[in-house]
Amino acid sequence: MTCQKAYTIDSKDPQYTKLKRGLTKLYICTNCNQSIQGEASRTKQINPHDLDPHQKALNFK
Repeated sequence: MTCQKAYTIDSKDPQYTKLKRGLTKLYICTNCNQSIQGEASRTKQINPHDLDPHQKALNFK
């Protein structure tokens, strides 16, 4: 799932580093990201922090 809207992303965005380093070519806005994580938690009992290990590392700092 990717967002269909146009975005301007600055260095403060959590996904900025992944995009800049070429780890991903897709951007998912915060609202869609939270929606995906919430749906995964409800339907599959998945912890949202397990979905994005890069975000987990950023939160660890």
